[in-house]
Amino acid sequence: MCFSAPVSFIASGALTVLGGATFAVAQKKDKILVAIPLMFGIQQAFEGVQWLYLNSGSTSLLAGYGFLFFALIVWPIYVPLFVYVLDKERKKPLRWLILMGLAVALYFVALLERHALHIHERYACVSYTFDFNTEWLVVPLYLLTVFGSLFISSRAIFRWFGLAISLLALVSWKFYTMNFISVWCFFAAVVSSMFFVYVRYRRSARLKQFASWFHRDASKFDFDT
Repeated sequence: MCFSAPVSFIASGALTVLGGATFAVAQKKDKILVAIPLMFGIQQAFEGVQWLYLNSGSTSLLAGYGFLFFALIVWPIYVPLFVYVLDKERKKPLRWLILMGLAVALYFVALLERHALHIHERYACVSYTFDFNTEWLVVPLYLLTVFGSLFISSRAIFRWFGLAISLLALVSWKFYTMNFISVWCFFAAVVSSMFFVYVRYRRSARLKQFASWFHRDASKFDFDT
């Protein structure tokens, strides 16, 4: 991410702590959703470590590959997958997007294996580059997989998340083209905190509904007799 190690570690810590607390109380079906900011927290921790190395005049391939594992391999598979699991109406197109995401992820696995990774600090951001430039081919498929899954969902929360990260992707590409992956992943990590609010709101609403139901039924009985 941009700026410094503290920024990455603060983002990582906040996402991990809030994510852990929310994950513990989330319903089983919502855990796949709450896992998103938790994974973003781990990803930002890798970049925080990378900053520590860069500040000392070196780089960490382990931290670099850890960060890119999430950015290039996990997200193109996980995003259409979690939408597919939670969306009851758009199964057929989401199956195709899952397959596309798997193909994109496998392509990046081959890229990471066959081509050297170069890590630099550029304009106060971490830049990840390879000897082989494939942006023109794979980036549109990557974005189609991620954005397409969110935009075709029948659930408003996913469409709003898709809108937010797509606008931030445009900002990242416009102003941080050479550091796009790092900057956009940070923005997406911050925005993913909306899932904490969403899950906790749903839980609060369910508890209020249960309390209202209990109070209504309990009023039918006279406990003083």
